[in-house]
Amino acid sequence: MPKEEGGGRLLSKVAKFVRNPLKDWSELDTAQRSGQPSPVDSDGYSREALKELIERRQRNEFVRRREFDMLRKMRQREAAGARDGTGVSSSFHLNTAGKTDGRALTLKKIDEIEEQMSQQWWKVRPSAPADSVPAESLAEQHARAYADTAPGEVSFEGAADESASAVLPPWRLKFENPLQEASLRFAEGRPADAERLLQGAVAPDGPHADDDDGWRVLLDFYRAIGDAEKFAAASMRYAQRFRRPGPEWVSLRALVRHEATPAAAEARIDWYCPAQLGREGLLSLTQALQRAGPVWGLDWRALQRIEPNAVAPLVTLLTHWADLPTQLRFSGAERLIAVLDQATPLSVRETDPAWWQAAMALRRLMHQADEFELVALNYCITYETLPPAWQEPAGHYASVEGPAGARAGGLALSAAAGEAPADAARGAELSGELAGDGLALWERLDAELAEAESAQVSCAALLRLDLAATAGLLAWLETRNARGQTVELVDVHRLLAVFFAMVGVCDLARVLPRR
Repeated sequence: MPKEEGGGRLLSKVAKFVRNPLKDWSELDTAQRSGQPSPVDSDGYSREALKELIERRQRNEFVRRREFDMLRKMRQREAAGARDGTGVSSSFHLNTAGKTDGRALTLKKIDEIEEQMSQQWWKVRPSAPADSVPAESLAEQHARAYADTAPGEVSFEGAADESASAVLPPWRLKFENPLQEASLRFAEGRPADAERLLQGAVAPDGPHADDDDGWRVLLDFYRAIGDAEKFAAASMRYAQRFRRPGPEWVSLRALVRHEATPAAAEARIDWYCPAQLGREGLLSLTQALQRAGPVWGLDWRALQRIEPNAVAPLVTLLTHWADLPTQLRFSGAERLIAVLDQATPLSVRETDPAWWQAAMALRRLMHQADEFELVALNYCITYETLPPAWQEPAGHYASVEGPAGARAGGLALSAAAGEAPADAARGAELSGELAGDGLALWERLDAELAEAESAQVSCAALLRLDLAATAGLLAWLETRNARGQTVELVDVHRLLAVFFAMVGVCDLARVLPRR
C-alpha cells in the first residue's frame, strides 16, 4: 500500500506539473500542503505570472527582430537596385517624390521601437525631447506675459497711450505739464485721473500753486462734472491763496439739461439733410438715428437734389420706417416732396421707377392716403402697370417747425440766415459731450457755413470732446482754413482750452476761454 500510495502521489504530481508547467517541481507539494497562493515577489507579481510575462516578452521580441531583419534586407535590396539602375519590385514602393521621406520616417520609427524594446519592460522611463520646456517655466512665462504693468512715477513729459495715438497723431498728444495731462485724461473719459493731476498741480508744493490759471482750470473742471461741493471747497482755497473772492458756481451740465427740456425734445432735430443727398448722407442718417431717442427729428429744408444712386436706398428706408412703430418728426418735408415731384414727370417712361416708388413710400409714411393714390395713378399712366396698393403705416408722423436758425450737424445757429449778410460772422453752438468720429456732423456744418467767411461757435455748454471727436474738429478746421474761412471757439471752459492748445486746435482757430 505505501508503494501504491507513493505511485499515486507521483502520478498526481505529474498531472499537476502538466497542468502547471511553469511551476517548479518542488513547489507542487508545497502549494498542495499549505493551500496558499504562490509566493509573490516584491513587485506584486506571482512567480507563475512573472515567468509567463517573461516568456511572452521573449516571443514578442523574437518576432519583432525577425520582422525588422526582413525589413532591413528588403531595404538593402532596394538600395542595391537603385545603385545598379534596376529597381526591385516591392509593395513598399511609393511614388518617386515621397520615397526618400518615407524611408527616413520608416528608419526613424524602427530606431524608436528598438530603443523602446531595449528598455526594461517593467520600468517606465520618462522621455522628453531636448528642446521641450518644463511646465513650470511655461507657467512663469505666461505669468510674466499677463502680469500687470508695475506703476511708475507720473511724468509730465510724455504722450498718451497707444489707443489714443491710434486716433490722433502722437505729436498732437505730447504733454509738458500736469494741466495738459489732466486735459488729455479728461478727454479720454478718465475724470478721476484728471482730478488727481489737477489737485496735485495746485497743491502747496505743486508747479501751479501760485498760478491763477491753474486754479481756474481746476474750478472749471468741477463745473464740467457738476460737482458743486468740491467747487466750493476749491473756491475757498483759491480765495485764501490769492486773497480775493473765488469764481461763482455755474453748472455746465445744467446748461446742457436746459437745452433738453420736453418742449425742445419734441422739436429736436437729430439729422439735417445736406443740399445734395447721396449714399454718404443716407449713411450718416442711419448713424444719427442709432444715437437718437424714441422720437426721430429730420430736417429736409436744405435739400436741393437727390443723387440717382441714393434713390433705391431711400425707398428702402422710407418703407422700413412705415412698417415700424416709429415716431417721426419732419421739418421741411415739402422740400423732399418737391424734389421727388420734379424727378417724376408724367408719361416719361425713361424715368427710373425707383423715383416713383420713393414718392409713394413718402406719402405712405406721412399718412397721406389721397396723395398716395394720386401718385399711384400717375405711375399707372406712365408705365401702364398696376402700382403698389396702399398699406396703413404702423408708425406715427408729425410735421414740426425746425428750431429758429437751426443748421446741419446737430448745431444750432444763433441767428437766422436772413438776419445778416452772407459774409458776416455767423454763430453756432456746441453743447454736451461729443463722442465718436462725428464725420457727418462736421460735413453738414461745413455745408451750411460754406459761404460764410467767418463763423463763431459758442462752447459755453460744451463739456467734453473725446479723441475721435477732436480729430473730426481738427479736420473740419483744416478744411475751412484751406478755403480762407476763419472760426472762433468762444466761451470754452479752461480745461478744454488747455486741451485745444495741446492738440493744435489753437493753431487752426481762435479759442477764447470763458470769462
